[in-house]
Amino acid sequence: MRSFLFLAVILAATGCSRDKKTQDGLPPAQEWKADETGAMVQTGKGSAQPAPPPGMQNPKGGGHGAPNDPHAGLGIDPVDPHAGMGGGGAHGGSPDVGQMGLPAPDPNRPIDPTRYVKGVIKIHEKAKGRAKAGIPVFIVVKRADASGAPTGPALAVEKLTWNNTDITFELTEKQAMVGGTELTGDVVVTARYDQDGDALSKEPGDIVGNARVKLPADNVQIWLDTIL
Repeated sequence: MRSFLFLAVILAATGCSRDKKTQDGLPPAQEWKADETGAMVQTGKGSAQPAPPPGMQNPKGGGHGAPNDPHAGLGIDPVDPHAGMGGGGAHGGSPDVGQMGLPAPDPNRPIDPTRYVKGVIKIHEKAKGRAKAGIPVFIVVKRADASGAPTGPALAVEKLTWNNTDITFELTEKQAMVGGTELTGDVVVTARYDQDGDALSKEPGDIVGNARVKLPADNVQIWLDTIL
């Protein structure tokens, strides 16, 4: 009988010690184990680690984002060097006039069919080996100053694609960049083979050509003959 009472006291003391550790936030010893680094971690229901913020998961473990991606979790294409920088207008890579404090053209405005410039873009022999198919070509119309150089904001912009052959173009007030633009008068039409596809930037290897005309104008020839 005395042995039985002694055993009961030992068991009760062990239970109290276990309950106290649990209440104090220290799980029993059997609920701990060493991980692969040798550190002691808790097992059971409390072992789940909190999920990392979106975009910060390890890509090798099937999470989102990419190694060394400074845009991880921001919803930005890491391959795009211009992502998150703005400058993407309605013409794809052309400036956003709203950010420049200029009124955007009314999409429902009437278009005067007598205000236009039409022509063809050709590449000069000296630049032919530099051009590759699939690269954007921007066509920009600006006012001509007294010396014949382009000046002021773009009146109209169009974006085409180079396919290793002559390409025809037509710009009207439908391609106007600013509200109230009139495609009339003495202008310079510039074409640029643009490697990065951004009308706001230039880089070595871009190929440029231009022509000065009075609008309306047909059969305009622009030679891509100047390599930047």
